[in-house]
Amino acid sequence: MVVAWLPLALLAASAPAHESEVQRHHRKGVHCMDVIERTDCAIEQFEAVLDQDTRERELVTDAMVRLLRIYRKAGNTEGLSNVLRRYWDVGTARQSRGHLPYGMRFFSPELDVMFVADIAKIRNAPILKRVGAQTAEFIFTCDEQTRTDIGMTERWRRAERIASTRGVPTHQVYYEAMDARRARREKAQARQRERDASRRGKAKAAKADKSKKKDDEESTAPIFSEMQCELAERLGQDSLITWKRMSGAASHQNYRRSMLLAEIPGVRPLIDKAVRDGGLRAVEDDHWVLTDTEFAGQAVHVVRVDLDQLLVAREDMLAPVLAAARKQKRRMNKELERLAQQVPRDSAMIFAMTQAAVVGTGFGGMREGASTMLQALLPKPKGLQVSVSTAEVAGVFTRVPTNNAVKGRMLVNLVQTVLEGQAQEDPEAAQWLENLDIAEAGDRRALLAAYLMDSEQMAKMLWDG
Repeated sequence: MVVAWLPLALLAASAPAHESEVQRHHRKGVHCMDVIERTDCAIEQFEAVLDQDTRERELVTDAMVRLLRIYRKAGNTEGLSNVLRRYWDVGTARQSRGHLPYGMRFFSPELDVMFVADIAKIRNAPILKRVGAQTAEFIFTCDEQTRTDIGMTERWRRAERIASTRGVPTHQVYYEAMDARRARREKAQARQRERDASRRGKAKAAKADKSKKKDDEESTAPIFSEMQCELAERLGQDSLITWKRMSGAASHQNYRRSMLLAEIPGVRPLIDKAVRDGGLRAVEDDHWVLTDTEFAGQAVHVVRVDLDQLLVAREDMLAPVLAAARKQKRRMNKELERLAQQVPRDSAMIFAMTQAAVVGTGFGGMREGASTMLQALLPKPKGLQVSVSTAEVAGVFTRVPTNNAVKGRMLVNLVQTVLEGQAQEDPEAAQWLENLDIAEAGDRRALLAAYLMDSEQMAKMLWDG
């Protein structure tokens, strides 16, 4: 009898003092799932976490991710759908500007696509540490040689682990993986060439010229893709890993019209040194320009809009920013801001697009027929929202809100059918699509999706890709 009660006694003894109800249920759920491996107990405790009225979003999100894994393994589609709905219900019910950096309010209203990356949260994510000690540096370094060296080191370590299991030399596994990566790249390039040839064959000459011009404009990188490392290097940094957050926004009609916001702890001494070294030239108080550098034919300006926040923009977009900053006037696209505010606050990364951006980009550059089909099912898409969570498992949660509730189930079925067809055509894609779950919102006014990735899958994506 004493032995039977021992696990519960140990669990009770390990409970920290003054823990909240959410913390207690979460702790018990983790114990049930990871220690004693009782699925029914884990579901009960994690569902209890979701039932609590709390702002401890990190624990709520972790409980949701764990429930998704449990329900998927059990083939419980109803349970999966309910968890997906609750993930976004919590976010949309508690709108917050806390995860939007202060300086974003000065972004131009024409910018209708945005992201915020919480670098501090990403670099400390448990899943990255499981993937490899240098994974965060691999992601955020500005030095391509460093990224190459880290990739080679991690691939060799991965080969060592696999070789020890198979009982073969490490170099054999390493070169097998190298050959496999090369074959995958060649296969992907061949598929892309086929798609490009098909599109060119169907288009008329005049339409092709117009389309090519548009594609060229949209393929040109925005300022937050081209200038973040340039800024870091002017500040004496070879990586973004010490930054707190990086945010950016662009116009879907012309990605060159874009802005970057970098939140860098203790940035003022770095700026002063960059001015002395000639990397930055002072224009006025809290306003500098990058020397000997242009973006889209324009000088690149840097404005400090908050203590450690630097707004980077091309010269012809700067004047309204300066005027708004002086008057502390909000300029950000209101629709985009509203969509971002509905993304759960604990997200490691958020992404949002307005209705005009979703429609204008053809639902992510889909083929014309697929785009037409989706527009028929989603005649009034109200935007796109993405939340990325990072814990023991990484989760990418997507929401496409719409005014049309009648066709929501039809859309879910269509997406699932398309994914199943793609999986049949590409066995490798099938392995990844197994981690994707699709559902409709409780009010049937949004398409929901979740993609979960554990450390082994992330390692395969980074080192075997």
